[in-house]
Amino acid sequence: MKRMHLIIAAVVVALALAGLLAVRHAVRTAVTVPPVSDLPAPPKKKASQPMDAWQGSIKADSRIDYAPDPAAKARLLEKLRQEELRQRPQEGRN
Repeated sequence: MKRMHLIIAAVVVALALAGLLAVRHAVRTAVTVPPVSDLPAPPKKKASQPMDAWQGSIKADSRIDYAPDPAAKARLLEKLRQEELRQRPQEGRN
């Protein structure tokens, strides 16, 4: 049994060492400064006019008479209650 513990400990140490070496290698070979290019910078793009026009065409809904239909609300609540009974979450369904 002691031999198995030593093997497991050796494997864990070896994996940790391999991970450390991999991270050390990645840090050493990482590019720290982006390459400098002799090419000219790309031209700057203007703001998208079609998107601005589309966003400007959206109007806010300023209605204040949102009185829900009581019959429709009652139907929706009944439908929800029926669906809850069908799924029976207290019994672990769905």
